[in-house]
Amino acid sequence: MLNRILLMLCAFAGLATAVDTIGTWKLNTAKSKYTGMPMPKELTATYTPEGSGWRYEGKGTLATGEPINASFTYTKDGEEIRATGFPMWDAMILQNASAAKATGTLKRAGKTVGSVTRLVSADGKTMTIRGNVMTPEGKKASFTSVYEKQ
Repeated sequence: MLNRILLMLCAFAGLATAVDTIGTWKLNTAKSKYTGMPMPKELTATYTPEGSGWRYEGKGTLATGEPINASFTYTKDGEEIRATGFPMWDAMILQNASAAKATGTLKRAGKTVGSVTRLVSADGKTMTIRGNVMTPEGKKASFTSVYEKQ
């Protein structure tokens, strides 16, 4: 009986570590789709543990050739997070931010401008981020960003 319980715990631990956001992810532009906003030429997202949460850093190049240098630090569900380097939003509120999935509200200048969902595949190799946002010009935009773990 004890062996069976240990085996189940080991299997669960293996599954939990297979689905992990922590690490480096590279945007696959061939599998991604952006509507109403330009897709980055390239983007690498890095998630690192920080305090009781984690830190996101995105580095790459915009379609215009300008550098991308975006970041935020998540510590607790439901709290507004200041974000830097994102052209469509400057803050977000994440809910249910587990390793496998998170949902959130995007804000700009204190007003809600969109929503976002992040989902990591069961094998932990692919992360998909989908969002809808109102641009600063008042137009609707959406994106599906597909990342591969490095």
